[in-house]
Amino acid sequence: WIGYKEGMVDLPYWAVVNLLRGILSPVCRIEVRGTREVPAGPWILACNHLSHFDPPLIAGAFSLPIDFLAMRELFQPAWFGFLMRSCRVIPVGRKQADTTALKTALDRLRSGRIVGVFPEGGLRAGKTSVLEGAPLTEGVSLLASRSGCPVRPAVIVGSDQLYVARNWLRRPRVVVAIGKPLHAPLRGQDRKEWMARLAEEMRSLFGEVKRAHRLEEVVLPKTPQERWKSGR
Repeated sequence: WIGYKEGMVDLPYWAVVNLLRGILSPVCRIEVRGTREVPAGPWILACNHLSHFDPPLIAGAFSLPIDFLAMRELFQPAWFGFLMRSCRVIPVGRKQADTTALKTALDRLRSGRIVGVFPEGGLRAGKTSVLEGAPLTEGVSLLASRSGCPVRPAVIVGSDQLYVARNWLRRPRVVVAIGKPLHAPLRGQDRKEWMARLAEEMRSLFGEVKRAHRLEEVVLPKTPQERWKSGR
């Protein structure tokens, strides 16, 4: 049982994470790289986003709780929103700057938490993904500069294979890896330049994962539509 030392506030989080790990572990092989050695918060986790399976797979790869940001639409219906908030998930609007979400995330960091963000702005693969050269959204740089907390780049590869039901029978590989921390932007520093550096760190980590884990072509990121069309 992971997370038993974290206190009462995280009991719902670990109950859900361990339940989902129990469901997903029989249908995929989860490989981790560096996730068990990370320090306690405050810091920010910035990861690419391939599929709806990413949050539980990422959470299950770490031995510390992560307070993820998730789009507000996922908090409906009301009972599911209650479950999400019980797991410390922070709702965020995507159409305009969400000052409430920013304040909540800053408060979590001040209290020593780890905040997880998907700075691509949604599910991305191919040319729209940071892993293939696309830019990141500005939210992560704003959160880092306001909090002064370091950002650790992370990469998940293979989770998109789970969109094809028959893949569950062959237990596809899913890799979750984390890189070295990147210091928050300094006051007056060009945030776009800082985001470009973070994006490059994520791409470099992706390259390391491909080499170290000898990933086959079928494991490399695809859109859900590409997965459904190929049946793999």
